[in-house]
Amino acid sequence: MSSVILYEETITWRLIIALVLGVLCFAAAVTTFAYVNDPSEDPIALVVIAIVAAAGMGIALNFSRLSIKATFDGISVAFGRIRTSFRWDQIEDCYLDQASSLRYGGFGIRGGRVDGKTRLVYNITSAPRLVLKVKGAKYDEFAFSTKRPEELMRVIKGQIPQPPL
Repeated sequence: MSSVILYEETITWRLIIALVLGVLCFAAAVTTFAYVNDPSEDPIALVVIAIVAAAGMGIALNFSRLSIKATFDGISVAFGRIRTSFRWDQIEDCYLDQASSLRYGGFGIRGGRVDGKTRLVYNITSAPRLVLKVKGAKYDEFAFSTKRPEELMRVIKGQIPQPPL
């Protein structure tokens, strides 16, 4: 993508980190308590909980940050390392999503059908979403959360090619 940035936004969702960290700490405390009270138990449970905790924190950290970047070449939306990008000529239209966050099943990367069209969604429940009508993808529409939907929609509509009259 071009290095000239037209729009950039990062939404950090600290609640997911706190929730996952709390659950993992509780599980680690219970496992450690059980091992300390009965040292004859196999210590493999401590190893397993450490592996699960590391994997859980990695996943939580990945999904705690939604990044949006628009350049002269196109737009890129990422949940951590999971990224979806489009060139401007792949985008036909952009509009504000009217569906509730619960329609998509909450936070995260979701897929489904909305009004007969397949849609990929990068959703953070505390922010409104924009929908891009795309071509050349496995889905008809791509929706993503943004804290500044009007500003980003102006940038997108200013970059997508207009059909000839």
